[in-house]
Amino acid sequence: MVKKHSKKKWIIGALVAVLAVTAWMLTRKGGTAGEQVPVFAVQRGPLTIAVTSGGSIQSRDKVVISSELEGNNTVIWVINEGVTVQPGDLLLEFDASDLVEKRNEQEIAVANAEANLIIAEEKLGITEGDCEAALLDREVDQMLANMALEKYQKGDYPQQVRQYEADIALADEELKRADEKLEWSERLAKEGFLTRTELQADDLALQRKKLDLEMSMTKMNVLTNYTVLQQRSTLESSRRKAERALARVKWQNKASLRQVETEVNARTRERDRATNRLEELNFQISKSKIYAPTNGMILYASTVQIASRKWWIKPLEVGSMAVERQELIYIPLESGMVVEVMIPEASLNKIDTGMPARVKIDAFPGRVFDGRLVKIGILPDGQSAQLNPDLKLYKCEIECDFKDITIRPGMSCDVELIKEAYEDALYVPVQCVVRVEGVPRVYVNDDGEWVPRIVRVGLDNNRMIHVLEGVRAGEEVMLAPPVKEQKQEETKEIERPKEPARDNGARPDGGAPRKPKTAAAAKPSAGRARNPGARKTPPAGGGRQG
Repeated sequence: MVKKHSKKKWIIGALVAVLAVTAWMLTRKGGTAGEQVPVFAVQRGPLTIAVTSGGSIQSRDKVVISSELEGNNTVIWVINEGVTVQPGDLLLEFDASDLVEKRNEQEIAVANAEANLIIAEEKLGITEGDCEAALLDREVDQMLANMALEKYQKGDYPQQVRQYEADIALADEELKRADEKLEWSERLAKEGFLTRTELQADDLALQRKKLDLEMSMTKMNVLTNYTVLQQRSTLESSRRKAERALARVKWQNKASLRQVETEVNARTRERDRATNRLEELNFQISKSKIYAPTNGMILYASTVQIASRKWWIKPLEVGSMAVERQELIYIPLESGMVVEVMIPEASLNKIDTGMPARVKIDAFPGRVFDGRLVKIGILPDGQSAQLNPDLKLYKCEIECDFKDITIRPGMSCDVELIKEAYEDALYVPVQCVVRVEGVPRVYVNDDGEWVPRIVRVGLDNNRMIHVLEGVRAGEEVMLAPPVKEQKQEETKEIERPKEPARDNGARPDGGAPRKPKTAAAAKPSAGRARNPGARKTPPAGGGRQG
C-alpha cells in the first residue's frame, strides 16, 4: 500500500508540473497586453496528506558513558569510534596528575588529623581521672562534715551535759556535807572540843564547795546557751561548705569533660572529613579511566549531537575538555533502532501516535522502509530553541523494521508521516488560498475576470491543499492572489454606489468579455466582483453556473 501511494505521488507531481507549464504557455499567449498572471487548473486525483522532515537513526536503548570527575578534565586517550568492545575494555582516560598530587597532600592531612584525635582522646582520659579524684575528695569532705555534725549532736554534746550535771550534783552533795560538818564543828567549838582554827577551816571548806557548785552550774549554763549553738553553727557551716564544694566540683568536672569531649568530636570530624576526602580522591582517580560496562559498538556522544544540528558541540578527541556528568560515549544495545525526527509546531495537528510512516535512508537510495510513529515530544526541544527561539520543534520517534541491512546510529534519513490518503480529491497549491478574516478564498478566472470565491479546505502537505467545496476540477485559479491590498479594496467597495447586475459575464456597456488581467489589474476586478451588484459567486462546492 505504501509503495502504491509512492507511485501515485510521483504521478501527481508529474501531472502538476505538466499542467503548470501548459497554464503558463496559455497565459503567455493570451496576455500580450500586460503582465502575465500565473494560473493553476484545479486538479482531481489521488492526494496524500503527509508531514515530511529530515531525521537520523538512533538506537532505541543505549548505555550512556558520562564523566564522573569533578571540574574540567583533559582527555589524554580515547578509543576509536566504531570499534566493538567487550566488558572491561578501556574506553577513555583523563589526566589525573592533579588528583594524584591532591591525594598525596590529603594523606598527610589524614595522618595529622588522626594524631590530633589520639591526643584529644588521651587528654579526655586524663581529664576524666582528674575529675573523678576531685569529686571523690569533695565527697569525703562532705561525709566528714556530716559525721562531725552528727557526732557533736548525738555524742559530744549529750556527754558534756551529763558530765556537767554530774559535777553539779557532786558539788551540791559536797556542799551539803560541808554545811553539816561546819554545823557539827560549831557545836564542838562551843563545847571547847575544837579550836578556832579548825572551825575556820571547816567554814572555808563550805565556801569552797559553794564556789564549786556555782562553777558547775555556770559551765552548764555556758554549754546549753552558748557553746552548743556556736559548735552547731560551725559544724553546719562546714557541712554546707562541703556540699557547695561538691556541687562546684561536679559543675567544673562537667564543664571540663564537655570541653574536652567537644575537642574530641571536632578532631573526629576533622579526621572523618579528611578520610572521606581521601576516599573521594581515590574514587576520582579510579574514575579517571572509564571501562566498558557492556559489549557493543563505540559511538561518540558529540557525533550524535552534531548530527542533530548542535554545531556548537566540539568533537571528542585527545585534548578535549569534559565537565562532570557530561555525556561522552554511547554504546548502543541490541534492542533495535529508532528514527528521531523533529516536527515543527505547525504540523503537530497532522500527526498522531501510531500513524504510518515511510523512511528513506541516504545510505540506501531507492529503498523505502515502513514504520509507525510511537512517540511525540511533550515539550519543544530546548537545544533547537537556542538556535531559533521563534521555531519550536518537537522530537518524535518512529519504529522501523530494518531487515537485511546494517544500520548504524547517526545515519541521515527522510521521513514521511502519512496523515490521510485520498484516491479522488480536489487540490490546488497552498499559495492559491488566501485567508481574509479567517475565511479561505481563491481567485477564480470567471470569463477573463479574477473573482474571489470562498472555499472550504482540509489539510495540506506543504505543497498541495485539499479543497472540499467551492471550486470544480479544471477551473483556473490564481497562483499569486493579491493579499495585502484586498482589505483596502473591500473598504472602498463598501463606499462605492451599487452597479447594475451583469448577466452571463456580459459587461454593463454590452462590450465583449474581458481578457485575463495581470495580478496588478486583477485587484480592482476582485473588488468589483465583491460588489453587491456584480455577478454572484457560485455556491460552495460548485463552479460557474452553466
